[in-house]
Amino acid sequence: MCKIDELGEELAMAAIQALTASIIFGLGCGTFYPLFYGLALGRFTLTQLWAAPKPSGFIAIALMGLVSLVWLVWHSCLVWRLHKEIRNWRFGMRGEQAVAEKLADPGLAAAGFVAFHDVPGNGKSKWNIDHVVVGPGGIFVLETKARPRRKATRPQEENEVRFDGRRLQFPWCQDDEAPKQVQNNVQSIRRVLSGYGPKDLEIQPVIVLPGWYVKAQGNYTVKAMNATYLIGYIKGAKQVFTPEQLAPIKRRLEEECRVLEF
Repeated sequence: MCKIDELGEELAMAAIQALTASIIFGLGCGTFYPLFYGLALGRFTLTQLWAAPKPSGFIAIALMGLVSLVWLVWHSCLVWRLHKEIRNWRFGMRGEQAVAEKLADPGLAAAGFVAFHDVPGNGKSKWNIDHVVVGPGGIFVLETKARPRRKATRPQEENEVRFDGRRLQFPWCQDDEAPKQVQNNVQSIRRVLSGYGPKDLEIQPVIVLPGWYVKAQGNYTVKAMNATYLIGYIKGAKQVFTPEQLAPIKRRLEEECRVLEF
């Protein structure tokens, strides 16, 4: 089961819980409607109401209403959070699909490159590396960052991302986790390919931002670019591997990708 399906199930359960709480709260309010009506018309005051003798179930119903209100607020917030998370996951998946479609470029295959998608990370925790491209020009580990555009809150074009080697600066926020993540992914791939290629593997970390104009402010170890520029960058890489060196690397990545469960 994919992450979106899991979140969808959680969202459905949270929505049911919120609906149940709203019904219970509504029934509680209905029970006290005559009191609210009387207070609104001035037939009695709140002080008189508080001093009057209470039916045996008054406190129990009041507590039930209070608990159902807290329950309703809690699960309504949970529904909102899960809805937002699902939307972000779907947007991220569309970004990965956009990059995968670019990597299907016939010219890339003709140049001897092979793309692997959702490569399992090497470590205790389970995660997947978005894309790994292998070819004569080296090994490219790609981390896709898909973000919808928002109104700029700084002097920067709304379609522009600036990269200083340590962080991505969007028009309204910054992301300093993506460079760390792609470098960690490089180390993971290095462990996976240990013993299957040259001792010092040429592995290039690349952050891909579909639909954005990326302005790098220098030549850094981690590269950042949009999906359109990516293909030319990979094809233009200087040859570092021979076909003989590439063969065991490709076989190893094919073996890793076969362990994926759908």
